[in-house]
Amino acid sequence: MTALLALLLSLSLQDGTSKSQERAPVLDRSPLEWVRAEEGAWSGWDPVRSGPPTEAARAPLRRALEAVERRDLTAALDAWFALLEVEPDYPPALYQAGVVYFRLRRYSDAALAFERFLSVAPQRLPDTRALGHCHYSLGRYEEAAAHYERVLVLGETPGLLFGLGLARLRLGEEESAQEHLERVIELNPAHQEAHTWLAQLHFDAGRAEEARVSADRAKGIDPFTPRPWFLLARVLLELGEDDEADEAHSRFKSLERTAQEVRTLKGRLLYKPYQPSLHARLVELHVAVRNVKGARAALSRWEALDPLAIGSKLAGLAAWELLKLPDQAEVAAAALAEVAGDSVDAWAALARYYRLTRDRVRQVSAEQRWLELSRAR
Repeated sequence: MTALLALLLSLSLQDGTSKSQERAPVLDRSPLEWVRAEEGAWSGWDPVRSGPPTEAARAPLRRALEAVERRDLTAALDAWFALLEVEPDYPPALYQAGVVYFRLRRYSDAALAFERFLSVAPQRLPDTRALGHCHYSLGRYEEAAAHYERVLVLGETPGLLFGLGLARLRLGEEESAQEHLERVIELNPAHQEAHTWLAQLHFDAGRAEEARVSADRAKGIDPFTPRPWFLLARVLLELGEDDEADEAHSRFKSLERTAQEVRTLKGRLLYKPYQPSLHARLVELHVAVRNVKGARAALSRWEALDPLAIGSKLAGLAAWELLKLPDQAEVAAAALAEVAGDSVDAWAALARYYRLTRDRVRQVSAEQRWLELSRAR
């Protein structure tokens, strides 16, 4: 990590973001407490033809949508609970609560929400593939496979086929799993997880060359995911290519260390999203391994929580400079200038950036603003 990024990420923690970090009470509630509507109340519900909810439901619905937009899962869940209190069994609220629970990794609660959604709006079966994901995540592989197959009758999608393939693999049905994974790749050649699991399946069956091809393809789609490198290392070792295997394993260990910390940070942010220091660390991790896609996603999530915050803009400018992406850096500098206000740190960063890019007019303006603010401290 260079001194520049360390400095700007340190400054980013001074953005003044202060939100309550207490555990949200809604996390201690359960879908089992939702009041039921009259039998058949929503049997004809259709998201296109059905009108908006009642007047009483509009305020919690607005709160829920705003929370979803800023990616605050617990606030969204709280709003969906409030909506279901005034509009029992409202299908979108049931479904979206299930989505939130799934993202929070509370798979039992998610399954309850999706099952409730399906019970009140059975005509929306195609919308419930996530119920299969819940069963799979809970180790209920037979239930997962049964649900995937039930939905697949209505239309084939890569996500459903992938879920069914993994469920079949867990049930020891390797041939069926392979067929489904290969079909996923036919429909979506860039499905990295399908290539990865196909590599695993080939390797376990002793087909080293086929495993190598699949692992290489998975690695090519996303070179920052650790598992394809791990599989490739095992395959290369099996093929007697020891030096290449060592290189692949070293790359795996490096990426896995980063991935483990990323998973930990994301897990903490699921329940308490307003933690600038954690967002900053995520950006730092992705930049350190030169993962442009990961850095962009981390910055996007941070900025969604507070579009006017200075910290995420500072970190974004530093990230794109270090990744040597001048177009993105220019956009980040413009975004920072829009919210800089009376921030000494923001104008210092802009003055430095404009000096490096030889934008003399903006450099002078930023330096003057920085001096004015510094003297007023």
